[in-house]
Amino acid sequence: MKTRLFLSAVALGLGLVVTLLLSLSRPASLARADPGIYYVREGAAGDCHVVTTPCGSVQYAINLATTPGDEVWVATGTYTENLVITRGISLRGGWNVSFTVQAPATYPTTIDGRGGYVISVTTGANPARVEGFTLRNGNDGIHVESAVTTLVLTGNLVYSTTSQGIEVVSGTVWIEGNAIYSTTKEGIKVNAGNATVVRNVVHDVRGAGQHGIRAQANSIVRGNQVYRITGRGIDARGGTAVIADNLVYDTGDDGIRSDDTSTGVEVRGNTVYRAGNDGIDARGVTVLVAGNVVTGCTDNGIKSEGIGQWVRIEGNWVLSNATVGIAIRQGPPPTPYRGQGGGTNNVVGDQVSSSIELGGTGVGFVYHNTLVGSGVGTQGSGLAIASPLAATIVNNVVVSHTTGITAVAGPRWS
Repeated sequence: MKTRLFLSAVALGLGLVVTLLLSLSRPASLARADPGIYYVREGAAGDCHVVTTPCGSVQYAINLATTPGDEVWVATGTYTENLVITRGISLRGGWNVSFTVQAPATYPTTIDGRGGYVISVTTGANPARVEGFTLRNGNDGIHVESAVTTLVLTGNLVYSTTSQGIEVVSGTVWIEGNAIYSTTKEGIKVNAGNATVVRNVVHDVRGAGQHGIRAQANSIVRGNQVYRITGRGIDARGGTAVIADNLVYDTGDDGIRSDDTSTGVEVRGNTVYRAGNDGIDARGVTVLVAGNVVTGCTDNGIKSEGIGQWVRIEGNWVLSNATVGIAIRQGPPPTPYRGQGGGTNNVVGDQVSSSIELGGTGVGFVYHNTLVGSGVGTQGSGLAIASPLAATIVNNVVVSHTTGITAVAGPRWS
C-alpha cells in the first residue's frame, strides 16, 4: 500500500512539473477581447485592441497585426494614408462606427492615397485579403508586388488613379467584385503569376491605348463588365487563358484579344459590341471561341490568326460587323503538326466583305453554319477560301450574298 501511495505521489509530481514546463514554453498571449482583430475609427485615439478603444490610423493597426490570419477592421470615414501590407492579414473596410455591421455601400471607408500607391501588398506564405474599401487619388489603387499564396481583392471601389486601378506584379490573386473607373492606365493588370478575375466592373480608362483588363499570366477572366475603354476591353497574353461570360463594349481597339501562340485559349459566352477593331481576336496553340455574341464592330467580328495548331469557332452569333464575320487565317504550323481550323454551327449575318473567311496552310472545315447577307449594301461572299488551305465544306446555308462561295487559287474542297 505504501509503495502504491509513493508511486502515485511521484506520478502526480511529475505531471505538475510537465504542466509547468509546458506553460513556461508558450509565449504569453495578448489579453484583449477579440484576439486577432484590430479596430480603426476615424478620429479615434485608442489602442486598436477592442471595439471600445479603436485607434485612428489604419497603418498603425496593420503594424500591430503581426500574426498570420490577424484582421484589421476599419469603420466608415476618410483616411489620408498610404497603406503597406507585408504579411498574411485581412484588411476589411465598410464597417459602421460600432463594428456591428459591414456594408461598404452604406458605410464607405475611403482611403485617399495622395498620389502614391493607396495600398501596397507584399505577402509570403500566408493568404491575405483586402475588401470593402473606396480607394482614390493614388498611383495604383492596389499595387501587389508579390503574393506567394492567394491574395483576395474583393468588393473595393477604385477611382481617379494616375496608373492602374489594380496592378499585380507577380502572384496568385483572386480579384472579384471590384468597381474600377477613371484610371489613366489599365483598370486591372496582372503581369505574372496566376489570376482569377471575376465579376468586376471596369470603365472609363482614360489613357490612350490602355486596356480595361490585361492579364499577362495564366488567367481566368469571367463575368466582368468592361466598357468605355481607349484600348482593348480584355487583353490576355503570356499564359493559358479562359475568357468567359464577359460583357465588353465601346472600346477603342479589340473587344477581346488573346495573343500568345504557345498556350491554349478559350473564349466562351461573351457579349461584345461596338469594338473599335475586331470584336474577338483569339490566338494560341489551341483556340476555342464558342457561344459568343459579337455585333457592330469596326473590323472583323471574330478573328483567329497566327501559328495555331487547332482552332474551332463554334456556335457564335456574329452580326453587322464592318468587314468579315469570322476570319480564320493560319500561318505555317510548326513541324510535325499541321494546323486545323474552322467554324461550326455559327450564325453570321450582315457583313460587308464576307461572312466566313478561311486562309493559310492548314486544314479548314466549315460545318452547319447559317450565313446570311441582307437586302441592302454590299454583302460580298458568304464563304471565301484562300489557297493553299485544304477545306471541307458541309451542310451550310448561304443566302443573300453577292457570291455564295469563293475559292481562290484552287484549294481542295468538297
